[in-house]
Amino acid sequence: MTACRARHNILALKFFSFIDALYPMSILAVVWFYQVTGSYTTAAMMFAIQTISQALLEIPTGVLSDKYSRILNLRLSAFLWFISYFFTALSGSVSSYGTVILIFASVIGGLAGSLNSGTKEALIYETLSDCRKQSKFSVVFSRIMFWEQIGAIFGALIAVGTMFLFDIKVLVWTTVLFGFLFFISSFFLYEPITRQKSDKSSFGLLLSSCKQIWKDKKLRTLIGINMLQGQTAYNMEGVYFSSLIPSSLIPLARLFRQFTGATGFYMAAFANKIGFLKTLIFSNAGSFVFNSVGLLLNGIATPFINSATNLFYGFNHTAYNALLQENFSDKQRATMQNIQSLLSSISGCVLLLIFGTIADHFSLLTAMWCTTALNFIVTIAYYRFFRSKLSQKL
Repeated sequence: MTACRARHNILALKFFSFIDALYPMSILAVVWFYQVTGSYTTAAMMFAIQTISQALLEIPTGVLSDKYSRILNLRLSAFLWFISYFFTALSGSVSSYGTVILIFASVIGGLAGSLNSGTKEALIYETLSDCRKQSKFSVVFSRIMFWEQIGAIFGALIAVGTMFLFDIKVLVWTTVLFGFLFFISSFFLYEPITRQKSDKSSFGLLLSSCKQIWKDKKLRTLIGINMLQGQTAYNMEGVYFSSLIPSSLIPLARLFRQFTGATGFYMAAFANKIGFLKTLIFSNAGSFVFNSVGLLLNGIATPFINSATNLFYGFNHTAYNALLQENFSDKQRATMQNIQSLLSSISGCVLLLIFGTIADHFSLLTAMWCTTALNFIVTIAYYRFFRSKLSQKL
């Protein structure tokens, strides 16, 4: 019965992740924000508000997940995403308060993202614990992420089709419909039977999680190296790509990125056979090579070569999360995951400011080379970790 319930949960998580990524507005959100606010600066600010809101709420929502319920967190997250999509669409119909409504929607979106962050990974691991198959985490996690990438591909295709037949307003309300479907999909999930809830106070749980990460040199090293990665290159490459190819081709490059990402996650199921640390070395080295070739060419092929690095992201993300879950404690799994997410968000913001300054004072190409150099440093760091005595304990 337990194995049957676990299989159901894994299937439900694949569907949940697919619908989660089925966000047709993704590639055109900034266009809608500009139409509502009349300012590109204010439009960009909406993304910043959502990111900051999520970062600030990462730890409190992780504590809620560990103390009470994984499923409650995910259902509330899905419901709040639906509310965020609804108010985003509504902002275009209330011209005098459009910007205020968008700010509200962005804050709600940040809260929704924080409720999901860390909880889904913990739910996957604990679902596998129900049937004593924790060693299969990398296989199941990569398959679930594969369906998330497929959802993103379908979302992009729906956006293209809707914009061709109708307009952006129809696209926004279509996204609201998918948001409601996402909320409904959360009701197919079950709480793991063997899950251990923490009996500590919220502050005690947070303090215990911080202490465990600080005392565990393996976790400190893994999280420290990951802080150097972030999403800096991804955040900057849109502007870089627009300097090389017509803006009409950028969605095509993004779509190609999703295809390579889906392929990477599908193949990442074999990461446990290679070894997780070896996978991290291989995936980061591969990204460095592809990015270097693209930057050396610095032409029309560059966006597609650089987008192909998403193939390695699937391996990297799967191996890293598998190592984290193996070393997190059962009673504070989501809190520990969200602490590392917060640290990565902070380091990502700092790195983005540094590379943005480099782009302003030198050139965009120089900044992209700096992000690629950082990729090389991460590869060396993982290799040194692999050669150290600490890696023998993983």
